[in-house]
Amino acid sequence: MTEKESKENNELIDSLSPIERAVLPYLKEKNITKIAEKSGLNKAGVLRAIEFLSNKKVISLKFIEKNMIVLGNNGLVYLQNGLPERNLLKLLDEKKILPLQDAMRLSKLNEHEFKAALGALKRKALIRIENGKIILGAKKEEIIKKMFEESFIETLPRELESLAPEEKFAFQQLLLRKDIVRAEKVSTPEFSLTGVGEKVIKADLKKASDLVEELTPDMLKKDSWKGKKFRRYDVESPVPQIFGGKRQPYVEFLQNVRNKLVALGFEEMSGELVESEFWNFDALFQPQFHVARDWTSTYFVKNKLPNEKIDRKIIESVKKQHESSWNYKWDEEKANNKLLRPQGTVLSARQLASNLSQLKIPGKYFSIARCYRPDVVDATHLSEFNQVEGIIVKENLTIKNLFAVLEMFAREVAGAREIMLRPSYFPFTEPSVELFVKHEKFGWIELGGAGILRREVVKPLTGKDMTVLAWGLGIDRLAMMKLGINDIRELFSYDLDFLRKGGKNKELNTIS
Repeated sequence: MTEKESKENNELIDSLSPIERAVLPYLKEKNITKIAEKSGLNKAGVLRAIEFLSNKKVISLKFIEKNMIVLGNNGLVYLQNGLPERNLLKLLDEKKILPLQDAMRLSKLNEHEFKAALGALKRKALIRIENGKIILGAKKEEIIKKMFEESFIETLPRELESLAPEEKFAFQQLLLRKDIVRAEKVSTPEFSLTGVGEKVIKADLKKASDLVEELTPDMLKKDSWKGKKFRRYDVESPVPQIFGGKRQPYVEFLQNVRNKLVALGFEEMSGELVESEFWNFDALFQPQFHVARDWTSTYFVKNKLPNEKIDRKIIESVKKQHESSWNYKWDEEKANNKLLRPQGTVLSARQLASNLSQLKIPGKYFSIARCYRPDVVDATHLSEFNQVEGIIVKENLTIKNLFAVLEMFAREVAGAREIMLRPSYFPFTEPSVELFVKHEKFGWIELGGAGILRREVVKPLTGKDMTVLAWGLGIDRLAMMKLGINDIRELFSYDLDFLRKGGKNKELNTIS
């Protein structure tokens, strides 16, 4: 070894961390489990040390993807407590004959496990079923003998390609049952010593064990660092990426929207998830025969809940407005039916009906409301969703003012580039519009409705004629646009990559 090579080798040894030095003597094992046992590290520590050594060119490392058979959750339980058929067989060895119901009760198996155990024992001709009873048909040596499935799960994990024909059959049988075994692709590390590594493992590593790993306050106080040699730090090798704690992307988005609206002078409204038909429909000028009140469009509460005490003046005003406008007999008992809030506009109705001393004129109010509708769940629909709802109360407002608010939501909150407003109809607004934005995958998608609240809504609740701009937008869809996702269900994802990136949009997910 030349002087230069010797120097480089010594510098390399001086840079080895404790876990790297721990695994070096056992690298020729080439088996993570065995290296862990001999080095005293856990498997995660061994893998980390191997990656560090690969970065320093001590070993050549590559990951091979293999098809592995591993135990599922039930398989792990059965490995400890025995397969359901083994437990049933033990019971029958004691009782010999048992009615089916008694056998399931005494074996303490659930229905699914009991049926699987019956099928397995019948296929092996160890039992027979006659007149609703299980009869043991196995000899003592057959009962004692370990079943092939039991032996098989004890050998796992295994490579799929390594299975013998009879083991493949056992695997296929167990695969039909609930979460006993499963096949999955596993990246397995394969490594070998390089020329540099061969020189390192021949060197005396004990001298590196006295190297100082860190400089502590105590060492500085006592000057004990003097005369010590510090471990050389490798500042070039890549290190594992650390992900700090952060809010779930959608929760953060909602908070950003809330902060934006508060900064614009809006006050937040809040309310209960369970509402009455009165506030959700009647107060919003929707007749009691409206299709939205059908059970297929709304989740109704089955249990009878106490009726809310509502100002009689408001009730009589709403009743009079319905009967004079829609020409039917208004039913107060129906108005008291309870339902899961299907729209956020109910909060605006309650805000308008509050004491006028609490209703600022001019005033701006909003809510981010959890809503529920029995929709078919797909890439753009959820049965449980959020809605950003708001009203602006001020004299002499026009539809143009409402358009400006909707454009603010579309551009600043959703980050949309193309916006479209279409005339629409809602029982409680006139005129009414629907807001659409252009999504790169789905094309034009509706974000929600808006309009100027009708006099038939405002006058019965407030006792006054005033202009009220109102909107209710699907904030989940706004988030789809801003976070750059193509499936609304991803907003509630458990996928770590999605959570770490804060959505799939590469841009910072904040609202300007």
